[in-house]
Amino acid sequence: MTIVDGIHSLACFVVSFLLRCFYPAILVIALLLPGLPPAQAQNAQTQGGVFPYKWSGPIPPDAITTTDVQNALVWTRHYGAAVGGDAGPHLRRAISEWQTSKGFQATGTLTASQTMDLVTEGLKARDSHGWALLVDDAVGFSVGIPTKSSTPRPPTKSQGDWWYEASGTFGHTVTVIPRKAACASMDEMFNALLSVSAPDREVTYKARKDDWFVIAGRRGEHRFYTRAQCRDQAIVRVIMSVHASQAEALGFMFVAVANSLSLKPNLNGQAQPSPRIVFPPPPPGYAASSPQPFPPPPLTPQVPEPEPAPTRPPTVAHDQTGKTASIRVTNFDGTELKPREVFERASGTVYIVRTGQKQGSAVAISDREVVTNCHVLDSNLRATLERDGRKQNATLTSANPKADRCILTSEATLPKWVRVRPFADIKVGERAFSIGAPQGLELTIAEGIVSAKRVIDGERLLQTSAPISHGSSGGGLFDAQGQLMGVTTWMRKDAQNLNFAIAAEEFAR
Repeated sequence: MTIVDGIHSLACFVVSFLLRCFYPAILVIALLLPGLPPAQAQNAQTQGGVFPYKWSGPIPPDAITTTDVQNALVWTRHYGAAVGGDAGPHLRRAISEWQTSKGFQATGTLTASQTMDLVTEGLKARDSHGWALLVDDAVGFSVGIPTKSSTPRPPTKSQGDWWYEASGTFGHTVTVIPRKAACASMDEMFNALLSVSAPDREVTYKARKDDWFVIAGRRGEHRFYTRAQCRDQAIVRVIMSVHASQAEALGFMFVAVANSLSLKPNLNGQAQPSPRIVFPPPPPGYAASSPQPFPPPPLTPQVPEPEPAPTRPPTVAHDQTGKTASIRVTNFDGTELKPREVFERASGTVYIVRTGQKQGSAVAISDREVVTNCHVLDSNLRATLERDGRKQNATLTSANPKADRCILTSEATLPKWVRVRPFADIKVGERAFSIGAPQGLELTIAEGIVSAKRVIDGERLLQTSAPISHGSSGGGLFDAQGQLMGVTTWMRKDAQNLNFAIAAEEFAR
C-alpha cells in the first residue's frame, strides 16, 4: 500500500501549527523494524497488533507491527499521515525526529529497545486522552474520539441527517447524510464547502480523491478539519475543531481521528442509530486491570416523535437563575447555508408564546424546554406554546427577570430543538437570521448581520441588524447554519437596525 499525496499534504497542514511540516511524498515501502517479517510489515492491519488493546502487562515484542510504530508516532506528535503499515523515507524521517527528541542517534531505523520505548510512550499518550471508538453498527461506521476532551451526546436528527455531537475543548461532530448515489454527490459537497465565504475563514488545505475529501483551515480563533467519506447509500462527515490556544496540545489528534474513521461496505444512513463508546479492551489472555476510567455515557438517539403525547408537567422547582443544563453548545464549522435552508433547519424550533392577551416567541433547546424572555410571560407561571395551529401547555421552571431570561417546560415532547453557538465563537460581521412572530405573524424570517458583541450590566448581548419588532421577543437569532446565537429581546425605537438579543449561551448552566 502507498500513502497517497492527499493525506501527506494534510500532514503538512496539521503539523504546520504544531511542530513543522516535514513529510515528502511516499511511494516506497521499506522494512524499518528489526525482527519484523516483511509479510507482516506489508500486511499489517490498520490498527496494528498492539494499538487495538489496552495493556496492563508487558507488550510482546513480536506483536508490534509497522502500523503500531506509525500509531505511536502519531500520538508522540511526530507522524501526520495515513496509518496503514507502509514504511518508507517518510516514516524513516519521523522515526529520526523521535530519536533526536530522545537523545538517540537519528538513524531512521529503530532498535528493538527503541521500538518498545516508542510504542509504550504512544500507548501511554493515547490512554491519557481517554481514547475510544464511537461505534454505530446499525448505521455502519466507527471513528475515534478523545473522551477526556470530548463528551459525546445522544445523536439528534435534523433535516433527515443524523448528528453525533460531542462537546468539549476538542470539537467532534459526526454527521451521517443519507443520499441516493451519495458518492456521486461528493464533488458537490466538496465545492460547496470550499465556496463558503467569511472574512475570518481561510482554507489552508484541501484534497478530493476517490471516495473521500478533506478540507482544513482556520476560522477566527479556531482550527478546523473536515473529513468526509462515502458509500453509495450515505456520506459520513467528521468535523473537528480546536481553539488556537489548544492547537499545540490537541490539534495532533486531527490525524488520529482521521485515520480511525471506518465505514462498512454497505452504509445504512436510514437506520435507527445505535451508538456506543468502545474503549480498547485488554489483549486476548489478559484480564482488565481496572474499570475503564471514562465510563461511556448513555447515547440513546433523540428521535422526534410524529405526534407528541401529552404528559404531566415535570416536578421541577421554579429556580431563579434563568438557566438550564439542557443546552447543547457547538462551534461554527464554516459551512454557510442559504436563507431558505436556514429557515428549514431552524424554524421548527420556534414557537408563539401566549399568556392571556400577551404574545411573544420562544425557541426549543431540548425535547422539553424552550427559552424566552421573562417580559413575554408578564409574571405568569404558565403559558401556551403554539405552532401550526397546535397548542400545548408549558410551565415556568426557571426565571431571572432582571436578566430577562426564562425557561418554560412543555407538557408534551417537542419534536425539534436547536444547538447553541458559544458567545466566544460568534464573529462580528457574520450573517444572522431572526425567526419569530412579530405582530403575531408566525415564523417570520429576516436577515442581517451581527453588528456588535456587547456586555451590559454583566450580561452578554448581540447587537444585530436583523429586524425584530413587537412579538419577536423570545424568538431566535440564528447563524448561517441554523444554530442559535441569541434570543431576540429589544430594539431601539429612536434608531434604525439597533436590535439586541441575549447571547443564547447565557441561558446555559
